[in-house]
Amino acid sequence: MTQLARDPSAPRLVFVDTEATGLDHRIHQLTEVAWILREPDGTEVTRRFVPEHTLDGAEEKALEITRYHELLADEPRTPDAEWIDVLLGDTEGAVLVGVVPDFDARHLLQACQRIGRTPNWDHHLLDVGTLAMPLLAAAPEVPRGVASLCLSLGVTHDPERAHGALYDAQQTMRCFDAVWERLGALRAAGEPLPDPVRRPASSRENGNAALDAAATADAASDSGEAGAAEQPEAEQVQRG
Repeated sequence: MTQLARDPSAPRLVFVDTEATGLDHRIHQLTEVAWILREPDGTEVTRRFVPEHTLDGAEEKALEITRYHELLADEPRTPDAEWIDVLLGDTEGAVLVGVVPDFDARHLLQACQRIGRTPNWDHHLLDVGTLAMPLLAAAPEVPRGVASLCLSLGVTHDPERAHGALYDAQQTMRCFDAVWERLGALRAAGEPLPDPVRRPASSRENGNAALDAAATADAASDSGEAGAAEQPEAEQVQRG
């Protein structure tokens, strides 16, 4: 992908994804949190934490989607005071970017309030599914999930890694960059918007309503064929 031009007056961006024991931020708990901070000069820092949590009141479907027992159950857990301190250091004045970012923001707000901390990110949230809509759809539509966005924008997507907070945050960032790269190319060439891209088949269309409802709130409701995805370098992921 072409390197995007950087604007020193641009806001800090935090590409974020969270996984939880269910959809209700008032009663369910975070099981994984990841974000990539992008400074206006293009510098990026990647973070990932497994917060301290219990499975009290957990929804089995949520645990199944995130492969909790296989991937997260035995990971070391970080106290809220520690990872939230890192979060607030990165989100000062930043815009949270996600796919259905209000889901993530509500869980993060709840976590902050639980330990008496005040959120400091910008009150505007940027949904990449909404941002991409004019490039992909002929008319307003329900914003696409992470997998569907990747397929529609030509971003390689690995369904075996989907619903992991770090991977979904990285994919969100790649889709965001793909949108701006396309827009930049169109502006430079003075060309009109491209033809609409057919929406990939989703779990809703396949009749799996329960999975679709959970995955929509988690910003990754769509599935499809995909190839191997780029592997993040381990040293880029920081825990504090």
